Amino acid sequence: MSHDRHADPLQHINTEHGDELLAAAQAFGGHPDATSARAERVDPTGIDLVVETPRGPVSARVDFAAPVRDYPDGLRVAFVELTTRARATLT
Repeated sequence: MSHDRHADPLQHINTEHGDELLAAAQAFGGHPDATSARAERVDPTGIDLVVETPRGPVSARVDFAAPVRDYPDGLRVAFVELTTRARATLT
């Protein structure tokens, strides 16, 4: 899988990084019981998610540790950092 520049970062995140989105939703989105998550919007400060829970779908926002300065090129670094923190929080 290539992580080169993607024409649509949102599509790439949803297609290739479902497990990472789920971890972010569980750790930082306020939904530890989430069963899946998909990105609805990505911007330089974070990701808006649609999170599936046992109660049904809910919205959540997870913020990057710092705003992405060179959006969208710096998005990969911010997303990796976010998911690394999420996984560490969940273990």
